[in-house]
Amino acid sequence: MEEVTTAKVTPVVVDTDGGVDDMVALWFLATHPMIELRGVVATGVSRPAKMVARNALLLFDALDCDVPVVIGADQPVGPAPVVAAAAMHGPEGLGDLRPWRPRREPAAATPGELLTETSRRSPVRLLTLGPLSTLAGLLGTGAVADLTVMGGSIRAGGNALPAAEANIARDPSAAAHVVAHPWTVPTRLVGLDVTLHATLTSAEIAAFGDSAPAGPLVRRLLEHYRAHANDPERFPCHDLFAAATLVDPGVATFEHLPLSVDTGGSAAWGMTVADFRSALTGRSLPGWRRWAVTTGVDLDRFRALVRGAAGPL
Repeated sequence: MEEVTTAKVTPVVVDTDGGVDDMVALWFLATHPMIELRGVVATGVSRPAKMVARNALLLFDALDCDVPVVIGADQPVGPAPVVAAAAMHGPEGLGDLRPWRPRREPAAATPGELLTETSRRSPVRLLTLGPLSTLAGLLGTGAVADLTVMGGSIRAGGNALPAAEANIARDPSAAAHVVAHPWTVPTRLVGLDVTLHATLTSAEIAAFGDSAPAGPLVRRLLEHYRAHANDPERFPCHDLFAAATLVDPGVATFEHLPLSVDTGGSAAWGMTVADFRSALTGRSLPGWRRWAVTTGVDLDRFRALVRGAAGPL
């Protein structure tokens, strides 16, 4: 008799700020058979948290699933050099789509209550796709198996500012708190060093046929994102790649480095700083914490993962 093995399903909670690539990442996690999406936290700052929650609820309506969505922080923890969302996400965070009223309202629970409740059965993997304003107020809450942050850049410079990636630039103080926290679980930073090279093409967009779950919606979001990219033939989808690392860590390579975030208010404000000297010394400066930082991408593997998730044409 052939032995039957059961693959382990991963429970995940996502903290999102509701942009186009956030929606694609949420789609990926909500539909993937190896992921149990237990909840979503809607963090504002770049757009109102209620708008972020609405966008997530609209996606879940299209997927006919009832993932709970709660309202997170609406303001940064401290001063920020950048607040407004990038124009490429559209006025409502849905590209060129006009929003409609979702079937559900956000849950009444707080982010802390959501994290505590969803981790009661087993620790959850936490993925953040926006500013860390909500997470900075939740440190030590719930049973988190690990933390993956989409944000920052250690070598590639910034996109919101010369030295600062957008999610970190929208709340450097929150990012500094999260990075410096004495985590007892694995922490990973998926930044521009890799996401700028984790590109999609027309082949991945075409994979979202009408038979794919919410296929036309995701295809339209990606088409809008591509139209605003520097190279429409090869365009990044930052949050989707961060989500992909939860399903297949082999799409990325990681380097363990001590990190800190600049909150000084000058030219490097919001910069994620890595201490590369630690490779030689084996030591970290006081207050600096080691994170696993993405430094490489297996592009073919990532694209194949996306096409496979979208389903056959």
